[in-house]
Amino acid sequence: MRRIGGITVVLLLLVLVLAGACGDDGAEDGAVSDDTAPEVTTTTTVPTRTEMATFTLDLVDTSRPTEAGAGMPHQDQRLLPTDVYLPAGSGPFPFVAFAHGLNGHPRKFTQLLTAWAEAGYAVAAPAFPLSNDEVPGEATWTDLGNQPGDISFVIDEMLAANEDPASPVYGAIDPERIGVAGLSLGGATTYGVAFNDCCLDERPIAAMVLDGARLTVGGEFDFSRGLPLMIVHADEDFALPYADAVAAYAESAPPKWFVTLHEFAHASPFENDPDPADDIVTASTIAFWDLYLAGDGSAEQRLVDAIGPADLATLEYETS
Repeated sequence: MRRIGGITVVLLLLVLVLAGACGDDGAEDGAVSDDTAPEVTTTTTVPTRTEMATFTLDLVDTSRPTEAGAGMPHQDQRLLPTDVYLPAGSGPFPFVAFAHGLNGHPRKFTQLLTAWAEAGYAVAAPAFPLSNDEVPGEATWTDLGNQPGDISFVIDEMLAANEDPASPVYGAIDPERIGVAGLSLGGATTYGVAFNDCCLDERPIAAMVLDGARLTVGGEFDFSRGLPLMIVHADEDFALPYADAVAAYAESAPPKWFVTLHEFAHASPFENDPDPADDIVTASTIAFWDLYLAGDGSAEQRLVDAIGPADLATLEYETS
């Protein structure tokens, strides 16, 4: 419809010009010459949303297989249904790819991911083939080595959709401002994408690990990159050891931020379950994205201020 309308405008302009030329034997002094062609400029309009948009893209990676597991047979492809959150307004927006944990699913994070989108971040959260809670058998961690590649694939697909005028993602993503984040097994996935030579993706400019761990993904970790990193971990995490978070923070080059939640918890501070640390997690994670994805220098103080009472959380950080 846009193209047809544009052609109509061009034809109408040409008819008017030709009509003026035929009806005038000569131009008066100071008049525009008849042989001056009209300039027609075409522009592409990026959609503007009046409210936040959420939808699911059924992404399929045909280049990599999924081994049998979690009650599912071997497949020659990887099915990655991906929940997408787009902020209201006109893009491009900074973009975050988010990884869920073992026996998890993107629908468990609607509150946190909605808060990120309302703060101005486009988000894509895939359901991994064998570790999500909707598989017919028992979710498994054995596919972890493939999950960093899944995140890179989702980034590929989102950036491709960003360039496609027929896609609802069109014009929504700033390809120079990409972050990666994940909870638990998704945190291990994030460590792989951001710091492991098995599956390092150079495009993310900031990473966030929520109650995660540096699990084996197939290569060697290098935390000297200086990629901005935020670790949030409960000191009484009953699933993954707090000590590994302490060690990862110590080995990482600045800028780095370490939020310790003082509670017996694992997923609840980040998923939709009510938790005493919900406000701290929401405010501090948004401030981190504001600082390193949006480039808002004032967010550093907001991140410090977000931690709140010392009996709920404490903060360590190095910015240089």
